[in-house]
Amino acid sequence: MIRPRQRAGLPDWLVIARRELLERLRTPWFIIVTLLGPVLMTALIVVPVVLGRVGDQTARVQIVDHSGTLGEPLRLALTAEKWRAELVPPDTDEKELRRRIADDRIDGFLVVPAEAPAAGSFVYKGDNASAEHIMRSLNRVIYGVVLSTRGAALDLPEDKVKALLAPVDFTTRHTTGEDEGSSGLATFLVGYVVMFVLYLSIVLYAANVLRSVVQEKTNRVVEIMVAASKPRALMLGKILGVGGVGLIQVTVWAVMGVVTINQRGALLGMFGVDAGGWSVPPMHAIDVVVILTYFLLGYFFYAAIFAAIGAMVSSEQEAQQAQTPVMMILIIPMLCVQLVANDPRGGVAEFLTQLPFSSAILMPMRWSLGGASTVSLVVSIAILAGSTYVMARLAARIYRVGILMYGKRPSLRELARWLRY
Repeated sequence: MIRPRQRAGLPDWLVIARRELLERLRTPWFIIVTLLGPVLMTALIVVPVVLGRVGDQTARVQIVDHSGTLGEPLRLALTAEKWRAELVPPDTDEKELRRRIADDRIDGFLVVPAEAPAAGSFVYKGDNASAEHIMRSLNRVIYGVVLSTRGAALDLPEDKVKALLAPVDFTTRHTTGEDEGSSGLATFLVGYVVMFVLYLSIVLYAANVLRSVVQEKTNRVVEIMVAASKPRALMLGKILGVGGVGLIQVTVWAVMGVVTINQRGALLGMFGVDAGGWSVPPMHAIDVVVILTYFLLGYFFYAAIFAAIGAMVSSEQEAQQAQTPVMMILIIPMLCVQLVANDPRGGVAEFLTQLPFSSAILMPMRWSLGGASTVSLVVSIAILAGSTYVMARLAARIYRVGILMYGKRPSLRELARWLRY
């Protein structure tokens, strides 16, 4: 049989990589998923804000005033906040109020203590109590009404009460000392989007390698391919081809992500929402290099593991079971995002971004937050690159034996024998 190298004048692994790349680029799903990325990024910015405004406008609350003085001021203040508020008799049974929530006649009820405004605890119960922005608005209204009432009781002039209730302008700027800084929220958002895109891409495309190997092994196509090229070249070509598709998609998503964040004002303005004055941190060439470097290394690291798993199993059902431990390891960095965001220069963040299992996902975010030094970045890349090389070597030994093995999955002893082979 003629080898692909002799037919195309190219190495076997490159022919296979080109085949895997073109095969996936020509599918309608590649175009659909690539275009869905920017749509989802836009939705992440627009939908929560728009839905939040809708929630504020439709909140329905009943006020049970045991103080006899705060009920009407609270009703007027909540109405000004676009809530639908009404007073109910102080002796209204709480079971009846909960029944109204269950029947969707109201969203909740506010109980004003008899000791107010001097003391006592305001209690709100409702089906929207988990909505942070709504509870923040309610807390602001209660605080303002109580302070105003206390000021009147102390015979303070109205202008002084208004000055007392005037909001304090508070702005956060994220900086590591190099410049004036940018919005803390925007900096976190950019870092989080980078982390999420890397996680999603690594999971999707590394798992695609597993499915491709299992499919070819199940259909016995791999027997023909192994006869035309070495198993190691087959694995390398498959990983490179699928990785090329992922690199193209990640690049499109990254560019669209930057454009979406920079144009957030125009996007939110289309829905009548003010984007606010927060500034987006600049994206330099080194930042793009860091993102792409960690995507490639992280992808190769996990793709090698998934390729080895695909060579060990003989069906999709076995593949789902065998990949579960790897997927659980991938979830750990997602659970540690807040640890890195809260203290990007801390010891926990340093430890997590040096581990090869989590550095590919967390280090770009930490770098964008300014928490990683150049030395820490270089060490992390070196550890991940070395781990990727070792994992690829081990996966290749498993792949070249397991790709033609059918039947039950190998035991740990058999795997050890394959690695020594």
